[in-house]
Amino acid sequence: MKRTMIYLPEQTHQWLRKLAFEANTSIAELIRQAIDIVYGEDIEDIQDMEEELAKYRAHPESAIDLERYLRQRKVHVST
Repeated sequence: MKRTMIYLPEQTHQWLRKLAFEANTSIAELIRQAIDIVYGEDIEDIQDMEEELAKYRAHPESAIDLERYLRQRKVHVST
């Protein structure tokens, strides 16, 4: 885990303190959970794209053009 510092408006910090107290957790944990909820899917998408790019870089000959891909998927594209 990496450490980072953020600046919050006073009111936001006060609300987070109350929420953290009620949830018996830390403000940092609340922020981590919020980031996971808001950006979790985007982060997973980026990781998936990076994995696919690594596969392509390792085996560029495996790439196919878009029209062939769509034919394999039986997707009709009007041109």
